[in-house]
Amino acid sequence: MTMDTFQNICIIFSPYHVGLRDHRVGNGPHRIRSTGLVQEIQSLGVTVDFVEIDPVDDYEGEIGRSFEVMRRISTAVSNCVAKKSFPLVLSGNCMASAAVACGLQIKDLSFIYFDAHDDLDSPDVNENGYLDAMGLSMLRGESWKTLMRTVPGFEPVDFGRFLYCGLRDQSSVQRQRVIDAGMKSIWGDTEKKVDFAAELKAQLEQRSYSPALVHLDLDVLDDSYGKVNDYPSPGGLFESDLVSCMEIVPQMSKPKSLTVCSFDPNAGDGDKIARIAVRAITTFVKSLLSEGALART
Repeated sequence: MTMDTFQNICIIFSPYHVGLRDHRVGNGPHRIRSTGLVQEIQSLGVTVDFVEIDPVDDYEGEIGRSFEVMRRISTAVSNCVAKKSFPLVLSGNCMASAAVACGLQIKDLSFIYFDAHDDLDSPDVNENGYLDAMGLSMLRGESWKTLMRTVPGFEPVDFGRFLYCGLRDQSSVQRQRVIDAGMKSIWGDTEKKVDFAAELKAQLEQRSYSPALVHLDLDVLDDSYGKVNDYPSPGGLFESDLVSCMEIVPQMSKPKSLTVCSFDPNAGDGDKIARIAVRAITTFVKSLLSEGALART
């Protein structure tokens, strides 16, 4: 056991979509939890703490509510890290990972993102009005600058060590923004089967992605599994791909957090997706244990 070993898992439970509790993707954390996630982790001999983000109904509109959720997630992450707990964030919205990055307060943080979408929109290029498509432009200091400065620990982030896996559902403008930002990607493909695990391993061998914030948007899964949320797409990861990738990441990087998000159990086959999520998370935790990054009780 090393000085960097986490003593337990801290689940930060944020069941919100733009600050509305249990709405759309805000129901995803509940379904994952009710599918037995805590019990599965505890069966590995790992202690689980639980922190729930309180309702933000008193804040103004979806923007005001969303930023208050982000402020609370950042604080919760910092508190977990101070106790040597590994932050596992179950969130409705993807922008939770921007808050996690603030809460970790790690210089030169790397990012390993499993996502069909880039989350790099700014208000000037966004076409659908979806605030949750902007989390990474917020984090790099491009958009919502005044409100981002209210998130504890915020400093604009350079995405020079940023790796997407499964990215595919983009406009030409969005794809070019990823390239221009210097972000690497293992692209999804509808014309051929991508060996995501092999390509991920190759990328992690080529350069260091440590310490890493790990992000799992469940719509990285191929749409053959049904609608994970309102934005499914073909060319994504199959369950076996995702499980293999979740095993590889702790073996070849040093994860400092895991965010699981953007799952609406009422959009499609919610029970199937929840079971895949639980398997992916527990595989990740097992890998942390085997690498000595997480302690058993």
